Amino acid sequence: MRHLALASIVLLLAPMLHGQSPSKLDEPLNHELVITDPSVLRPCALGALASQIGREAGVPVGLEQPPDCPPGPWLAPGDHTRNLGTITAREAFDRVVMLMPTYSWKDMDGVAVFRPKTSWDDPRDVLNFPTKAFNVTNRKMDDALHILLRSVEPSVFYPHWDVPRTGRLVDRLVSVDFPGGTMLEAVNALARAGGDLEWQLGRPGQQVITLITPDMPADNVMAPVFVPSAR
Repeated sequence: MRHLALASIVLLLAPMLHGQSPSKLDEPLNHELVITDPSVLRPCALGALASQIGREAGVPVGLEQPPDCPPGPWLAPGDHTRNLGTITAREAFDRVVMLMPTYSWKDMDGVAVFRPKTSWDDPRDVLNFPTKAFNVTNRKMDDALHILLRSVEPSVFYPHWDVPRTGRLVDRLVSVDFPGGTMLEAVNALARAGGDLEWQLGRPGQQVITLITPDMPADNVMAPVFVPSAR
C-alpha cells in the first residue's frame, strides 16, 4: 500500500515537474504535412519552408537570412510538393535543417528561430547586440518596433519615412515589458506579444526587420536596421 501511495504521488506530480502542457513543437499534427519540394527552390528561398511548417503547426517562426539574401518569400505548397507525413513540428524543422546545412535552429520560449550557424555567437551580428529594458503599453506595432530598435546598444534605428497605410497589424496595439537581453530576445518578445507573429531579418543591401501575420503575408510591419560598420 505504501508503494502504491508513493506511485500515486509521483503520477500527480509528473505534470507539474514537466510543465502544465506539452510544447506545440512536440504535438503531432492531425494531418499529413505537405511542404514545397525543396528541389524547386533557390537557396535564398529555403527558409520559407520553416515558415510553412510554422503556419501548419501554429508555431511562430523567426528567420535570419544569410548576408546575401533578402527576406524570404511567402510560399504555399503549390504544384511541386513533398509529403512529410504526420509528424511533429520539431521533427519537421529538424528535417528542413538537413536541407539547409548552413543553418541551425533553436526553440526560444516557443519561437522556432532559424539562423546561419555562424550567426549565433558572432558579436558583429545585429541580433546578438545587447538591448536595454523597455516597456510599451498599448502602442501601435510600428511604434513598438521603433522603440525596440532604439533600445539596442548602440541604437540600430535607421531614420526613415513610413509609407502611410492601414492594416490589421499596422494598427494593432501591443504591450510588452522586456527586461533586457539581446536584440534577438527582444524581437521574439515583440513577436509573441503581437499574437505569435513570424519575423524575418533580411539583407538585400540594407538590413530590414519584418514582422508578419503568418496567414496574411501582405499584413506586415517592417523597418530598416542600421548596423555600425565596426564594434
